[in-house]
Amino acid sequence: MDEALDLIVQSVRRFVRREIWLQEKRVDANAPHLPANVFADLLERAAELGIDHLMAPSGSGVGPAGTLSDAERLRIAEELSQHRAGVLNPAYGLFDPDPPPQLYAATPTQRERFLSPLLQRRATCFRGLQDPDLAFLPPDIVTIRAQRHPEGWMLDGTKLFVSDASNADFGIVYANTEETPNERVGVSAIIVETDRVGFQQWRPWPTIAVGRDTMELNLSALKVPAENMLGEPGKGSAFANDVMLQRCRFDPAFLTGVASAAQDMCRGAVWGRREHGAPLAAGQRARLALADNEIAVAASRAMYLSAADDAAATLPAAAFAAETAAAVVDRAMDLHGPAGGSADLPLERWAREIRWHRLVRSAHHQRLAVAERLTTTFKK
Repeated sequence: MDEALDLIVQSVRRFVRREIWLQEKRVDANAPHLPANVFADLLERAAELGIDHLMAPSGSGVGPAGTLSDAERLRIAEELSQHRAGVLNPAYGLFDPDPPPQLYAATPTQRERFLSPLLQRRATCFRGLQDPDLAFLPPDIVTIRAQRHPEGWMLDGTKLFVSDASNADFGIVYANTEETPNERVGVSAIIVETDRVGFQQWRPWPTIAVGRDTMELNLSALKVPAENMLGEPGKGSAFANDVMLQRCRFDPAFLTGVASAAQDMCRGAVWGRREHGAPLAAGQRARLALADNEIAVAASRAMYLSAADDAAATLPAAAFAAETAAAVVDRAMDLHGPAGGSADLPLERWAREIRWHRLVRSAHHQRLAVAERLTTTFKK
């Protein structure tokens, strides 16, 4: 790293490990958010670092993308996840509210109505955790139907595994689209406001990510205007995939950050615990675990940095980082002994939420997407 980037990374690291870690000790071990007054105070301090909207796509005119390279932003992002809630909520959104990336590619009117309030933190949105974007998941998982209506579109159906819906103002819904009854033209992405008639929060849907706000939604004859559709009817799965891919590059950086923090904890644990009268650090088992962790973290970092210049490296980096984080945290729990499974340490929450992340991000389908590219581009 050059000197300027190193200063930023060090500043972010101090902020996360001093400010955020301190506040996390004062809330429930599975809390998904910080108290509002604490968040507001930390937000003012975070703004002083000058890297707000860190993940905004290049060319959007938002955030530091014009002054920092993609690789530099990814390296900074690695530091943001190195705390208890870092797997699913890196730095609690203090450096980026992380709006749905598709909104950056929306029409000017849609950006003004939906993106701007999110960037200004005046609104919140729900997120479908099993949406068929980037071809990670097949469109046949979509159960909501959108029919052409004189007012625009009418939606019906249920949507499982929706996060942050309790107090959301709107969200993006994928629906099988029918221009004429019973004739589907494909899957569309439609913005749905939560105050519309027919929007129902059916029930919470608890998961292994215990503190996560996840529920099942029901849309019953819900009508939205035509201007709420993102892109063209039937082409929602492919809408703004280039922007989506830019956002996806940050996921392996975040997971690498969690693995790096777990490795730092390991280096302390092997000297703090004793086995057969000697520190763990004196034994071969602990030394090999530390070495395996260090190699895995370094490889994961190299892979996500390579994705900054090569979009094709994004999916391999994401799949590898998820496996790396899971393995490093697992070894960290072993080295900590019974304390590794205690809520006093972040390891048990990391282990659960990394597993949830792998399910939500569909690591299996990411690997299949990599295989598809390899098999369809092979030249005999």
